[in-house]
Amino acid sequence: MAAEVPQGARRAVLRALQEDGRASYSRLATQLGLSRRHVTQVVQHAIDSNELRLTVSISPDLLGLKRFAYLQVAVEGAVEPVRRALVDLPETTFVADVAGTFPIDVEVRVGADPHLSEVIGVITEIPGVRSLRTHLYESIEVNRYSPLQMGHTDFKVDAADRAIIAHLQRDGRASFRELGETAGLSAGGARLRFERLNSAGAVKVVAMPVRDHQRETPSIGMGIRTRASTAETLGLLRSLEPEFLAATIGSYNFVATFSRESAQELISVTDRLRAEPSITAVEAWANLRVLKEQYGEGDKLAVTEPG
Repeated sequence: MAAEVPQGARRAVLRALQEDGRASYSRLATQLGLSRRHVTQVVQHAIDSNELRLTVSISPDLLGLKRFAYLQVAVEGAVEPVRRALVDLPETTFVADVAGTFPIDVEVRVGADPHLSEVIGVITEIPGVRSLRTHLYESIEVNRYSPLQMGHTDFKVDAADRAIIAHLQRDGRASFRELGETAGLSAGGARLRFERLNSAGAVKVVAMPVRDHQRETPSIGMGIRTRASTAETLGLLRSLEPEFLAATIGSYNFVATFSRESAQELISVTDRLRAEPSITAVEAWANLRVLKEQYGEGDKLAVTEPG
């Protein structure tokens, strides 16, 4: 049973998989001082209990995504119709019920202009939406569950690459033999293709937490204003191990998400930031319920070349 593994070791296994969903169980066992059987049990129990899902997330560059924004949504009247409409929008990647002035927070990922303004227009027309506070991402610095932008658009994928990616979306830990059979390659050829995609930052296999059914507060969002330079503040924020961090244009200099195992640990993060002289303001909101967190699952890359 996975319960035989100490809680701290169990958390370490799942955190390692969040960084690399295809990490070798044997290597994780050696690194964490566990048996391979215990590592396997921890992962299988988490999957069987719908605590996490293994998937592949695709670089925004390959998906044609150019602009990203974080929206805080003010609502008048019933909230449920608004949250359903936001979840149903294909451009929303993250939707959460939050405690604070704004009852819903949303992340959108869109193509080139004017796509962002069009999506914001659609959202403002949803019955019950009173107003939006919009924060444009100037750069995404940390995203535990998705590759960052590669910074160039000349990286090409062919039909074999697309077949491998599609299979990984169904089974993030598929063997190279299985990937090769899907793509018409040998196991060695599939390994080389995957390593090319992975090293270029085109794909990232991750263990995504399934948080829409969890009762406890899984994470907090933060809007941060600072008088320090971007580089200096990034160093501080990275040291606190956010699961998401973006430099933004709007009311905040940075938007971040932190998750911890307890409320006290989250309080320690906010206390640390508020005590920092260079931080001029910290607004924190609890993600009471994550309704949509669709890195990987919602990434659509055709198996055949468009044409």
